[in-house]
Amino acid sequence: CDSCADPPPPCAPDPPRPGAMKRVGGAGPILVGKASSGVVTASTAFAADDLGVTFYNSAPDVEVSVREFEEFARDRLRILHMFDRLITYDQKSDTMDSVRPKVKKELTTSGLMLEYPSGLDADSFDQRKADYARRDSVSHFALRLAFCKTRDARQWFLTQEQRLFVLRFESLKPEAQEAFIARSGLKCKKFDMTKGSVDPNINFHEIQRATPAARIFREGKPPEWDNNFYLMPFYEVDPKLIGARKVVVQNGMAYVPSLALKSILAKKFRENLAATLEVAFQGLPTALADPRIGGFIRDLQDYGMHLLIAPKANTTSEDIGETLTLENFEELMVRSFPPCMRRLVEQQREMKKHLKHAGRLQLRPFLKDCGFAIEDSFKWWKQELCRDPTIDTASYEKNYTYDVEHTYGKKGHLQGQNAFGCAKIIGFPAESAGQVHGCPFKCCDMPALKQQMHKWKVPERNMLEMEKLVVQGNHYQLACIEYFKAGHEENEGSRVGNSPADFFKDSCVFHEKKKEKQAGVATSGSPAKAAE
Repeated sequence: CDSCADPPPPCAPDPPRPGAMKRVGGAGPILVGKASSGVVTASTAFAADDLGVTFYNSAPDVEVSVREFEEFARDRLRILHMFDRLITYDQKSDTMDSVRPKVKKELTTSGLMLEYPSGLDADSFDQRKADYARRDSVSHFALRLAFCKTRDARQWFLTQEQRLFVLRFESLKPEAQEAFIARSGLKCKKFDMTKGSVDPNINFHEIQRATPAARIFREGKPPEWDNNFYLMPFYEVDPKLIGARKVVVQNGMAYVPSLALKSILAKKFRENLAATLEVAFQGLPTALADPRIGGFIRDLQDYGMHLLIAPKANTTSEDIGETLTLENFEELMVRSFPPCMRRLVEQQREMKKHLKHAGRLQLRPFLKDCGFAIEDSFKWWKQELCRDPTIDTASYEKNYTYDVEHTYGKKGHLQGQNAFGCAKIIGFPAESAGQVHGCPFKCCDMPALKQQMHKWKVPERNMLEMEKLVVQGNHYQLACIEYFKAGHEENEGSRVGNSPADFFKDSCVFHEKKKEKQAGVATSGSPAKAAE
């Protein structure tokens, strides 16, 4: 990770190593000190602990195996994609309250979330924090190398890391938040309400009432006023806060409520990280030349932004519900094909021109994974390709049967061809004249995409959501999930988004269960059943 390390800036030093923390422990109930109110418990003793929240100003000085390096990076990437999937394009990043319950379990499982100790596990807290800091810093700097290459990759990485930072910062207790702010380099000081404002004409209560962001809303309770304010130069404040009149500015100084300070800190985190990504880019050639991690980082660069957190689909035959055959092809194509595959079939038929190499390469293994036997594939491809006047039976036998045999492992290396995942299809080169391939959400312009969705009778509300996901975030896989939800009522498409085959199989399972449910209702309402 040394290749992406950056010179430590004059602000925001990282917290001291966990080993430097001191406390008193022992067998049985832990007493860490005395206070005027009595015994201080373990949770009180660690109240000012930052739980490893950091600005990542220095690369970790630790040794990791190649396996650990890859494991840590994959775990963190899965968390970042979880944020990307759960947080909509227009949701603000100044609070993670709605996301926290959905990601907490995954964060804990991945070792990327540290919680305050209770009385029973206080003795092991130092070691757990050290393990957490090691995993957290290694995974962050690994992904920093992978996402520093292009502008889109940088913006995506910055956004997700900022969200993770906000979630962790919100998890800190007030004492720890204040200590972190003091180390962050922000030119601010806590407002002392007993001394009043720097301007004698303004008192604390006037500032409080004039600040909309100072109102705290809790469900089922009347709003309360935030009593914690910070005084800082106005240029340290996010211009959006000033433009929205969420802070009071007087004589060049801004009175910022503690709730708004979080967004200022998040903005500083993003700015610092953006600057260090440029440093990481300068060290990228060195990392790519390393035979131990170079290939892994290249894979992350190529596919990292397109991976989703959908669980790996179960491919056992009993879970598919239905398999694709010549008899049910037309029905299942309309009902259960993902847009990228349905478009290939329909375009080939409408144009009466055979698919070019990339389109056939994309479609053949998908049909195989959906259940097409090799005999069905021979018949179907012959029927479809011969729609083109330039291809007759002899031409088909000569030029195209080998490709089908190769897909099923009958020719070539005898291993068969694996179906492409969404990441690979999204990364297909742009279409040229006469070509049809790739992901329609990426390769089609918006008017053409809308026309196609209208033709497929996609509801307007789903179409508008797809447009927002594509135009405002390039979320092609999320748009595909929205397409799935449009045709599968009350199904969130939680297992869709990794590959076209997963789309097909989940659709078949959905419709199979729907048929079983309808059959059960019909049976329960039959005269014979009623007589019983």
